[in-house]
Amino acid sequence: MKQWLLGLICLVSGFYSVSVFAEDTSTTEVDSNVTPKTIFMVVWRGCEEACEGFQSYIKDSGVSANIIVRDANRNKSRLNAFVEEAKRLQPDLVVTWGTSVSKGVIGTIEEFGSGTKLGDIPVLFMIVADPIGADIVASYENSGRAMVTGIRNRIPDEVQIRAMRDYFPVNKVGVIYSEAELNSILNTQNLDSLSKEMKFELFKEVYVLDDKGVPYPEQFDELMSSLALEGVDVVYVGSSSYNLDHADQFTEAALKYKLPVASAYDSMVTNSNALISVSNKYYRVGRFAGSQAKKILVEGKVPGELEVAALSQFSISINMSTAKAIDQYPPIQLIRFADLVNVPQQTDVEQ
Repeated sequence: MKQWLLGLICLVSGFYSVSVFAEDTSTTEVDSNVTPKTIFMVVWRGCEEACEGFQSYIKDSGVSANIIVRDANRNKSRLNAFVEEAKRLQPDLVVTWGTSVSKGVIGTIEEFGSGTKLGDIPVLFMIVADPIGADIVASYENSGRAMVTGIRNRIPDEVQIRAMRDYFPVNKVGVIYSEAELNSILNTQNLDSLSKEMKFELFKEVYVLDDKGVPYPEQFDELMSSLALEGVDVVYVGSSSYNLDHADQFTEAALKYKLPVASAYDSMVTNSNALISVSNKYYRVGRFAGSQAKKILVEGKVPGELEVAALSQFSISINMSTAKAIDQYPPIQLIRFADLVNVPQQTDVEQ
């Protein structure tokens, strides 16, 4: 096996289910003998795996804290109210989930320079694919903003392409994305540059949007058909909330045309029909963010002096039911190290 892959792969023993808060607010239990810290967390689509991982780390590490969770429920218009609430409450730390939430709550460098919308409140972001491209931080060594730090969780596209090429030939890569999603635009631009370096062709399909910037429904089949006619080897989902939120429709359309989907989102493999992912599990990202939060809350670190850190190990997941459906079984070197999910029963394999 190639040396890069040996250094990349980390086996993970289990998977984590998504759960969404019925209410906007939840709190952890605290030690009554210690004055608890207040953490104000703003999430995009309920308290999913990363949010759960963060809370579990805070609890397990013994940090006495009340965690207030506010859910934007995929609605950017709610973010300003959360900013105002945080400014009234003056929590010890604000935690933001995702690019849209982080930009809406923290603000960009262009808007606020080294400051933020929150004034002197420390803030920690997570699940932001490209915090430099999104203008949230100036560099990964330090954010360039005294009250801001965060976690990098996304695996570089170069690593993704190499993993695909250890599975099957990759000469033509297809992407389907929304021009209303900054992450998707940045990701596609990066793939454009990478295509020259790694010698593959990039074929792009763009969702038609309504007047609110939301893709019209039922476009998956048409766009996937276009990519199939181009003869793409793989459809890649590097960064797209819309594709993630509609993973079943997206991957089922790909299956119809026998197209493998490679995704930076593990859940598109473990909970849907994508073929392969190279990713950091969101639960682990949340726990890692919790460890950064502890440095701020307990050790008194200034956020802007901390590295915008990243997990050192990644995971590969392969959906064996999808592999069977499109007749693309993984080679031995990947089987030995990847998490194999949805493995068909032996009787099914023999048929």
